[in-house]
Amino acid sequence: MMTGIRLKTLQGFILLTVLFFTACNKEEEKADPYPPFIVLNGESIVWAELNKPYTDAGARAFDINAQRDTVDISTRLVIDNRVNTGAVGSYKVTFNVSDAAGNKATEVQRTVYVNIF
Repeated sequence: MMTGIRLKTLQGFILLTVLFFTACNKEEEKADPYPPFIVLNGESIVWAELNKPYTDAGARAFDINAQRDTVDISTRLVIDNRVNTGAVGSYKVTFNVSDAAGNKATEVQRTVYVNIF
């Protein structure tokens, strides 16, 4: 009987050892697993008149925080607007954002066609 008790104790020790090392080697869960997202104001394709000022409608950016609330992070938007209304052509306005945890949103673009009307 002594052998049976020792075997059970040994099995319990091995099981606890395996559980301990598994828990220690487990990757830390990311504090903020949610990437932000961008919503365009207006259409994704617009037309602008040659030699007239163009003002982009912009976009808004949102993130989901740890409490799973949606928060506006539009002040973090990076906008690249190289529309040249002095030349006929197709131009892109791009919007990018990342949250405080470094998660990046999928880039959003607006296409602007400049032409004579």
